Amino acid sequence: MTPASYVRNILADEIEQLPNLSAEHIHAFFIGNDLTNTDPILVITELPNYSQDYGNSRPVSVKKQVQIEFYYPKDYQEDMSAIEQAVKDLLLTNGLYCNSDAGHVLTPDTQNIENTLKFIYSKEEI
Repeated sequence: MTPASYVRNILADEIEQLPNLSAEHIHAFFIGNDLTNTDPILVITELPNYSQDYGNSRPVSVKKQVQIEFYYPKDYQEDMSAIEQAVKDLLLTNGLYCNSDAGHVLTPDTQNIENTLKFIYSKEEI
């Protein structure tokens, strides 16, 4: 399973722990045909591997990285920070650590409010 699909499955399987999010608006790799104007959309993409640990000249574990882009309508009224914290908390309980929070920006092209969180986790290779 790809890292993006792995993270998407965690979020979708535990959607009841994530306020104001819907599994139908959580995507791996691209948004596709999701054109909601009222709900947050999450897009999970992969980043290069962070590092590998070796034993006997063989990789025994690798640190994987993913990023989650949060897209909110520009007039979104719910607590965006609470949504993002819930995602961070859920992923932390599953061994994924948030190592970057870019902060909210208004995108010039789509006029959405966007934030990007980056996560790192270890995966055993043996």
